[in-house]
Amino acid sequence: MKISATSALVLNWTDPHIWKTGKARNYFNELDLSEGDELFEQFSERENYMHLQSVSNRKYFIRKKCVEFLSLYPQGQILFFAAGISPMSVEVAELFPESLIFDIDKYLMNEKKSFINNEIKNIKFLECDITDLKILSDQLNSNDFSKVKKTLAVFEGITYYLRTPDLKNLFKFCKSIDADITGDFGLIPELVESHNREFGVEVFDKIKTFVNLEYVNFYHPDEFKKIILDSGYTNFQRTKFNNIQQERTGSETPFIGNEPGWICMFTAN
Repeated sequence: MKISATSALVLNWTDPHIWKTGKARNYFNELDLSEGDELFEQFSERENYMHLQSVSNRKYFIRKKCVEFLSLYPQGQILFFAAGISPMSVEVAELFPESLIFDIDKYLMNEKKSFINNEIKNIKFLECDITDLKILSDQLNSNDFSKVKKTLAVFEGITYYLRTPDLKNLFKFCKSIDADITGDFGLIPELVESHNREFGVEVFDKIKTFVNLEYVNFYHPDEFKKIILDSGYTNFQRTKFNNIQQERTGSETPFIGNEPGWICMFTAN
């Protein structure tokens, strides 16, 4: 399976202990992440350490929210937008076999399906542009999506790369299907504690240059909250990395301060 450099980079920065199930660990271990080596080598040892903590926190939080959701609604549905090659759907689908999981991305979904080799029956793989809401809706409807089952939509590692109007439309779409949402977003650099600010600036600059991105979006928390509330949600919660790091590792280090991370996590319903 052909893996993009950025996808490989993210998985190189993921603590493998995040994955608890056998199928997710096997899937993760079988992935060839060498495509990300050139990009990975652009970062110093300190940078790689910081991004290992950051990405692992992100994965830890998303996994936790998915598990909490499906513990309440075992027959619920989860939509992973821009799912890529992440093992998250494999992890969640194995833990909750009565649920229905949707991996949705513009690329690699057919390859991911073949790679998993139908071992897990409750994952649907949808290959489409998530900003084309008509095609997204048609794909969901033709792949057994239920409008009456509880649904969680996951925006992990994608809000930075969507234009704000497209992101807001996607939030509105999620509200229209009565889906709760969770994910992460990037903070405007001037808000981030000075001792950690450079890590967020550098990583997005390097990724932007490496893959020729036109833009990367960062938000003030109040601005991001307003986008979600304007999309029809009424309850918004933001979680900072110091809290996640404490829970995941037993210490807030290296996320110290009032705004210690260059990204933070959110939930809304």
